Amino acid sequence: MDIIYSASTLCDCLRANAPIIHCITNSVTINDCANAALAVGASPIMADAPEEAAAVTAHAQSLVLNIGQLCPRKLQAMLHAGQRANEMGIPVILDPVGVGVSPLRTDAVQQILQTIHIAILRCNDSEAACIYGIHSSGKGVDNDPTFSVADRAALASALANRYHCTMAMTGAVDLISDAVQTFELHGGHKMLSRVTGMGCISSVLCGAYAAVAQNYLLAAIGGLGSIAAAGQIAYQKSGAQGTGSFHIAVIDALSRLNSSTLQQYLSVKEVFHEDAL
Repeated sequence: MDIIYSASTLCDCLRANAPIIHCITNSVTINDCANAALAVGASPIMADAPEEAAAVTAHAQSLVLNIGQLCPRKLQAMLHAGQRANEMGIPVILDPVGVGVSPLRTDAVQQILQTIHIAILRCNDSEAACIYGIHSSGKGVDNDPTFSVADRAALASALANRYHCTMAMTGAVDLISDAVQTFELHGGHKMLSRVTGMGCISSVLCGAYAAVAQNYLLAAIGGLGSIAAAGQIAYQKSGAQGTGSFHIAVIDALSRLNSSTLQQYLSVKEVFHEDAL
């Protein structure tokens, strides 16, 4: 299978099908997440009341859970929505923002992973290390600079195997693994890390692609590849003007993305690594 071609074609499939994406996310980035979903052709809905979370999920083609601004009531909504998604075979994407920073976040992520089957787990390596149960010198929402590419690849594969999901681990080089295959994804631009919400957008894009994909490894490559391509295009057009202009240019780039453009920017390489951590 040609990974780049197969992941890229999902971009046009996404625009043709306009799937509904239910996102339970945080108010800091909710507007950006909605606009990013619309930009790639999806139809976002953000409903975080426990009383309606399951009912709304029943109308969606994927569900994105983001614990960025967590409270017990929002966790309850996530659990209701996730359980309904599992019952209906709707893919669930989890973004465990800052897991390990507080007992509330750590316990919430463990509860979600123990009760809901996740299709794609999208996080950085510090968050991944916390979930796996190994020490990290990262600061929750920041990557751990001491992890090598081999360490990160082994961690991604191990978590994919543990939770029977696709891991989408983001950083200077992204790693995507389904425990059978692991790929490095290169590209993007460092300015992406200077604009809040780009990680949240990455998770929503994975959710958008998962809504039209049978293979969630391809969906994760398509989602992370889309934000990487948009980052490169945005920097070329507006990066010199500063982060505000770059921010808008990322949404512009996503709105113009198609399979041909994505294929040009996707840079993917399979990684072979030791399984043991």
